[in-house]
Amino acid sequence: MKIVQLITHMHEIGGAQVHVRDISRCLSEEGHSVSIIYGGGKEAIGDLKVDGVNYFFSKYLIRQIHVWKDLLAFIEVRRMLKDIQPDLVAIHSSKAGIIGRLASWSVRIPCVFTAHGWAFTEGVDPKKQRLYRTIEKGVGKLSKKVITVCDQDRNLALSHNVLPANKIMTIHNGVLDSRYNSINSITNDEVKILMVARFDQPKQQLQLLHALMHIKDLNWHMIFVGDGRLKQSSVQYVQENDLADKVTFLGTNSNVSELLNEADIFVLTSAWEGLPLSILEAMSHGLPIIASNVGGVKEAVRDNENGFLINGNLTESIKLLVENELLRVKMGTRSREIYEASFTFDNMYEKTVNLYRNLIKSEDML
Repeated sequence: MKIVQLITHMHEIGGAQVHVRDISRCLSEEGHSVSIIYGGGKEAIGDLKVDGVNYFFSKYLIRQIHVWKDLLAFIEVRRMLKDIQPDLVAIHSSKAGIIGRLASWSVRIPCVFTAHGWAFTEGVDPKKQRLYRTIEKGVGKLSKKVITVCDQDRNLALSHNVLPANKIMTIHNGVLDSRYNSINSITNDEVKILMVARFDQPKQQLQLLHALMHIKDLNWHMIFVGDGRLKQSSVQYVQENDLADKVTFLGTNSNVSELLNEADIFVLTSAWEGLPLSILEAMSHGLPIIASNVGGVKEAVRDNENGFLINGNLTESIKLLVENELLRVKMGTRSREIYEASFTFDNMYEKTVNLYRNLIKSEDML
């Protein structure tokens, strides 16, 4: 197969970018021809580059809506697709999802769009919800198939009549297996809490810091991995509330797997999500999860089973796990079991590649 992966940007690590990188690597290793077209105004970072994959930079493809640049991005991406002549275009992220489907349709190349969380999901500004629902109803007609990474997103699209049921299929996100170390001893060490997310909407790191202030005297240490435009407000909050000895900001870090191995609890306080890879990675490392009850999170985090869903109980949930190591071990073990049963990369990859093949085959029969 000759596949183009199209995504809005590759200069910042996120769930969609990791998804594209890992699928592209496996496709290339199996002998398929893979190209990645990306924009975002910056070159792809090293952690997201794969040997054997061709990278094409679109200087006009940006995240923000900009009518003139969006038109130029359409022309540019269309030209690239005509030059590459792939069998299929696999498209990721909202802006690329719009530009890419229009460009693919215009040169008669079949495309599949993966919605890594809808731009019209709950928590997004209502005006933006209405705008993106309208756009998705229009460009959805140009997709041969749309993948949602969780059942919640599939149901959301169906409930708003964004797409017909026969065009949408759920392929749950999956992550590569970790170097899992099960916890088999009880210690009195400081409890390490980890959150891996960019400091931007909708991640809400400040909400987590507010909750931790209520249990300041307990034996925990909070580690934030990620950068972003809202980071300074969290740094300032830590300084103003004398939390500097209990909170560490690591910035962007490529050793997330090692940090997960050393952590005791994983937390994600998002206002909206699809099905975050960060949660699945933490589950693969056998960690109990505390996460916002948004998007498809509840499909991976079973409340009171392998962690807690946040419903106004963030402080209480953290306190319970910090003080009870046996519960952490029990919930962490259950996280690993759920990961192995439903969220492995191999399972996701097999379903995705089968869909690619079926779409190409159906196009050849026309």
